[in-house]
Parts: sequence; structure tokens; C-alpha cells
Amino acid sequence: MTKMKIVAGLLGLLCLSAVSATAATADEKIELPEEPVVVSDYQPDPLEPQIVIRSGEDATFYEYRVNGELVEIKVVPSIGPEYYLVPAEGGGWIRENETRVLVPSWVIFRW
Repeated sequence: MTKMKIVAGLLGLLCLSAVSATAATADEKIELPEEPVVVSDYQPDPLEPQIVIRSGEDATFYEYRVNGELVEIKVVPSIGPEYYLVPAEGGGWIRENETRVLVPSWVIFRW
């Protein structure tokens, strides 16, 4: 029983010291900045592909951009297989069945 009393006494001292420490910091005056602090938005690495997803009535479009330039559009129609639109040399777009853009992907969990 004496060990229990010692442990209880030590826990009581720890709690009392924690309460007195928070009371001391609560009495301090906190100065707020005049203007709100603005944290800049997350900016992804411009060298990596960025994907913008747009939903349409009959299909979903995945726009792949590298350095801000549109390099490929993945089209997933509601009916039928998906396909890719890639820019042609003379202008316009060419339809392909496979992607040219390599997007990193890792398996995190598998069960």
C-alpha cells in the first residue's frame, strides 16, 4: 500500500506543477499582429505533371500539364473504353489508346 501512496503523491505533484505552469502562461498578455498572417498556397513542383479533372455530361477529362503546358488529355467516357488526346505537330489533337505521360504511383497498402 505504501508504494501506491508514493505513486499517487508523485502523480499529484506532477499535476499540480502542470496546472501552475499553465496558469503562469495564461496570465501573460499575447499581442496579435495588426494584419492577418497569410500563408502562401501550396505550389507543386512545376517539373512534375499536374492533373486537372473536369467532369462533362458524357465523359470525365483528365488534363495533364507539365510546366503549365497541356501535354495530354485522358478521356473517360461514361460508355466505352478510355482514350488519350495528344497534341499533333501541325496543331490539333491525335487520339491514342495509351498514355505518353509517366505519373509516379506507388502501392501504399495492399490486402
